Amino acid sequence: MEQYIQSQLGEDVVEFKKPSHIVGRTSSASRGLKEPSLREYMLPRLQLPDDRALPGAAIAGPIGGGKTFIFEALAAELDMPVLVLKSIRSQWYGQTDVIFERLRRVLESLEKVAIFVDEADTQFGGVGEGTHETERRLTGKIQAMMSDPRLRGRVVWLLMTARIHLLSPDIRRPGRVGDLIIPVLDPTGEDRRQFIQWMLKPAAQAGQAEGLAQWLDAEGLPPEFSAAGFAALRSEIKAMPPKTTEELKALVGDFIQPAIGPTRRYQTLQALLNCTRRSLLPDPDVTPEQRAAWEAEIRQLELQGIR
Repeated sequence: MEQYIQSQLGEDVVEFKKPSHIVGRTSSASRGLKEPSLREYMLPRLQLPDDRALPGAAIAGPIGGGKTFIFEALAAELDMPVLVLKSIRSQWYGQTDVIFERLRRVLESLEKVAIFVDEADTQFGGVGEGTHETERRLTGKIQAMMSDPRLRGRVVWLLMTARIHLLSPDIRRPGRVGDLIIPVLDPTGEDRRQFIQWMLKPAAQAGQAEGLAQWLDAEGLPPEFSAAGFAALRSEIKAMPPKTTEELKALVGDFIQPAIGPTRRYQTLQALLNCTRRSLLPDPDVTPEQRAAWEAEIRQLELQGIR
């Protein structure tokens, strides 16, 4: 089947994803996103064969938050072929439409398939007046395919993006991936402590990990620290294991986050604002006033040139 699909579309258009990690072996990288949310709700809904199935999901959140890692694990448990959509645009006039028609025919020929799109905001553009005609036509066709009742329960769309607001409103509406937009945010509380303990495992001071974890949680690391940041520090500890607690603290203190805080804050706010399940928000009882405050903060960041 893999050979047939790639012969129809080409390796530069799609590839097969075969993740080795599964949901039960990943740490949650988000506030409120727990393993039961995936196992008890999302997986069964994606696996249904008819109009009870979710058309797909969009996964939003700041860069470095662990979106792709978590949902690669999800894809590994879907028990269906997972195609990574790399690019369906072509530099040649008319070729984009040809590629799309081939993709549509391939998807219609399969019994069940998941389409995995990373950096989805760069794959699918808008449909507004400022968008190129080819881009509008392609996005319109993708949107129509997402909500095609003949493909409901047969084609699952998993879109990953740090810039959920750049996906067209038509893609984000209910009946397409707007049925489930999930925020994946920086870990806090118990999630953060688990990340810290995981980060410290390669250290020689593993026996003192509890005390070190408490120090790192309280003052050694900034409050906004991403899953990617924890992974980078773990890699450094693993490569050059500190011999003493003081060396470990010095290693952590030497690590400075890049100057992307405002951008990540903007992406976090957009993920919160676009989330379609109260149960997946840090505070399920969020009020209209709090949502209005998020929107106001987004506008302030945009005035600073953050997009």
